[in-house]
Amino acid sequence: MDNQNIQADPNNSEYKRLKDSRFKQQKLPAWRPVPSIGTTIAIFLGFGVVFIIIGVIVLIYSNDIYELTIPYAPGNCADNQKICTVDFNITQDLNSTVMFYYQLTNFYQNHRRYVKSKSNDQLLGQDLTEDKLKTDCDPIILNKDLEMENLTSFYDQTPLNGSAPAFPCGLIAKSFFNDTYELYPSANPNEKVRINDTGIAWKADLELKYKLPQDQNVWKKMWINTTNEHFVVWMRPAGLPDFRKLWGRIPSLKSGYYTLKIYNNYPTKIFNGSKSIVLSTVNSFGGKNTFLGVSYIVVGGICILMAIGFLIGDKIQKDKAN
Repeated sequence: MDNQNIQADPNNSEYKRLKDSRFKQQKLPAWRPVPSIGTTIAIFLGFGVVFIIIGVIVLIYSNDIYELTIPYAPGNCADNQKICTVDFNITQDLNSTVMFYYQLTNFYQNHRRYVKSKSNDQLLGQDLTEDKLKTDCDPIILNKDLEMENLTSFYDQTPLNGSAPAFPCGLIAKSFFNDTYELYPSANPNEKVRINDTGIAWKADLELKYKLPQDQNVWKKMWINTTNEHFVVWMRPAGLPDFRKLWGRIPSLKSGYYTLKIYNNYPTKIFNGSKSIVLSTVNSFGGKNTFLGVSYIVVGGICILMAIGFLIGDKIQKDKAN
């Protein structure tokens, strides 16, 4: 007997059985825990102790991380100064990998219009016309909208037509951070420290979101290589106005004085912010993050206070009952 016949005949015994089933009447057995006051106190106390232990461990690991912030603009590097240098001191041998970040302040990458101003299809390698870019990339649609002097193709350095579609287009691409760096030991200025800038972007981004056009003739229309890892890192917007992004990795650094040579291409005056370099070691918890450890300890403390509150409340109720 099919279900249609069962539902059509209310007097059918099979229909009545289904209608009166424990599932239909919501009588299936269920676990409805009602914790006692003792269980509640134990739960809060247990979570509190665990959170505090995790917080202490995170803080210990965080304190073992060496981090040095080197501000350079405004200050050592004015916006009109194309090349500048900053001297700094590493106070201990850094035998593990040193992450080389650039850091910006007061730069709002999380603005809705800014985040939306890009063409995902174009970044996947499609050569799109101006009409197809208007909706996604407004207000940076054509090469002339980029407002860059001597705009040339990344492929063969030929000048680009200002009236041609910008490849890539959009506000995020236009604001690409293009400062570059060289690092030298102060005692030996001819010995450049190698900064590895490969493998800095997310692998998923490189494989799924950024591809060069299959036709190499289209490469001549592009003002930047969209698979350049510095570009890919920049295109992932930061959530806060003060942020850092990975620029490279240094296998190790000996203690001593160093000179950072900066090719200062990115002006700070237009966003009233600052630029810095951050050198940091990392561990299994990532970079230096005292906030995470303090947060765990604070939450753990609140849980323990809740447990104490329940214990005091229970004692008051028992005293009243007696």
